[in-house]
Amino acid sequence: MWPVKFTPVAMPRIWGGHALKSMFGVQVDDPIGEYWVLSGHPNGMSVVADGPFAGRTLAELTKEYPTAYLGHSPQGRFPLLIKYLEAESDLSVQIHPDDEYAREHEGDFGKTEAWYVLDAKPDGTVNYGHTFPDRETYLRAVAEGKVRDYLTYQPIQQGDLVFVPARTLHALLAGTKVLEIQQTSDVTYRVYDWDRVDENGKSRELHVDKAADIIVYGGAAQPMPQPQTLQEEAGLTLTRLAACPYFTIDRVQLRGRSAWLTHGVSGNPDVVIAVEGTGELRFDPGNDSGEHAMPLAPGDTVLIPSDINGYTLLGAEHFLAIRTFYGSGGRP
Repeated sequence: MWPVKFTPVAMPRIWGGHALKSMFGVQVDDPIGEYWVLSGHPNGMSVVADGPFAGRTLAELTKEYPTAYLGHSPQGRFPLLIKYLEAESDLSVQIHPDDEYAREHEGDFGKTEAWYVLDAKPDGTVNYGHTFPDRETYLRAVAEGKVRDYLTYQPIQQGDLVFVPARTLHALLAGTKVLEIQQTSDVTYRVYDWDRVDENGKSRELHVDKAADIIVYGGAAQPMPQPQTLQEEAGLTLTRLAACPYFTIDRVQLRGRSAWLTHGVSGNPDVVIAVEGTGELRFDPGNDSGEHAMPLAPGDTVLIPSDINGYTLLGAEHFLAIRTFYGSGGRP
C-alpha cells in the first residue's frame, strides 16, 4: 500500500488567527483556529489529497484496507486525531472526559491529548491544572465569576511537549501555535470563557455540571513527561517526547542526512508530520515498482501503512518531523 496525505479541514474559531492560512492554502476571511490534518471523526473527516486513493475518506480507506491503514485500533476507527491550532486569543478553560464518562454521557471516546509547541510568546504560558479543593468550591467560583483565581499555569517555549491527560483542566493562551495529537474524540466541556461574547453579545455555552463530574479535586497537576534521547549521531537526533496508552510521540531532527525508521508498533500504521524545513519520505510499496519518494514540507501529514517494511526520512539542511503511532501500551 501507499503512504497518503490528506487535505486539511479548516475550522473557524472565535479565538483563531490568520498566520497558518498560507501554509494550508486556506483563503477565507474568518479566523481559523484548527486545521484537522488527519481525522477519522465525522465532525471533520479527512479526505486523501492525491495519489491512487485521491478523494477517498479516511473512513473508507480504513474500511477497505483495515490491515494496512488501521491495524489494531482501540476504537474501531482511526484512533488518532491530529490538528494544528493557532490561538490568536485565549481558548476557553476546558476539560475533556475519560473514556468511561464519554461513552456513558456522549456516545464518544474520551480525550487525552498532547501539544507540541510550534510557537509561543517569549513569556508564554498555558493554563494547566487548578487549585479547587472540592466540587463545592469549584461551583461557587463559577457562580461568582472567580474561576481564574484557581487556575495554575505552566511556562512553554518552542519545542516543548505538553501532555494533557483526560480530566485535566487546561487552556491554550494567546500567541500560541501547537501541533496537537489526541484520541479521536470531539468532546469538550467549557468551564470559563474569559467573559467573552460574540458580535451579538452572546456568550458561548458552558458545561459546568459535566465538568464538575470529571475534575480531579485537591491533587497536583500531573508532571510533564521528560524527553528521552533514543538515537543521536552526526546529523540525526531521535527523541521520545511522550508515551501513553493512547499514543507515542517521537521527534526526528535531521541535518543533511537520512534516517531509516521501522513502524513504532508492528502491525499498526505510523503517522509522520513535517514541522520545520523540507524533507522527503522514501518507501517501497511492495508492488515491484521499486523505491518511491514523497516530498515533505511544513504541515504535510502522512499516514504510512503497516505493510510497508520501514521507510526513510531524508532531511535537507534542517528538517524536523513528528512521528506518532498507537498501540504501545506505554505510560507517560
